[in-house]
Amino acid sequence: MPHPTRKAVTARERELFHLFHAVVMDSPIGKVWIESDGELITRISFEPLRMRQAKPPAVLRDAQRQMEGYFKRRRKHFDLPLQQLGTPFQKLVWQSIDGIRWGDTRTYQEIADWIGGKAIARTVGNANGSNPLPIIVPCHRVIASNGLLTGYIGGLWRKRWLLQHEGVLPRDLFEDA
Repeated sequence: MPHPTRKAVTARERELFHLFHAVVMDSPIGKVWIESDGELITRISFEPLRMRQAKPPAVLRDAQRQMEGYFKRRRKHFDLPLQQLGTPFQKLVWQSIDGIRWGDTRTYQEIADWIGGKAIARTVGNANGSNPLPIIVPCHRVIASNGLLTGYIGGLWRKRWLLQHEGVLPRDLFEDA
């Protein structure tokens, strides 16, 4: 299930009290903050991030362009160097989520089954909720076994919008085009 073109990057420790570079962009789901240490994308947030007051590094400008392409339906996956700090289990879940293609979904249980061992849907859900890179690592594509939308760091309305945007869910009848 891992994404076939994602570049593997070894994680570096975050520096305490160090301000990272960030850009904020307007999107159909509100403002999105993209953070970088200057080389890797470290976080995506729907809440304001403290940021370094300097010209954004090239990796951030590229991430913003790719994100804009995603929202215009011109990009279906991201090709960015990512920093994913987490437990080995979280990283395994994020790797499997990264392999879910545009327009498709998986259930928490399907991911648990793919991982095997003692993984259960609830632990997959917890790891999914800890994903520091929503949209880029598409945790919105994970749903409950009964088809319901459950938990999303940006709120269920954003998860619904993203799945409608990707054609997984039908658009709302009275939604603006």
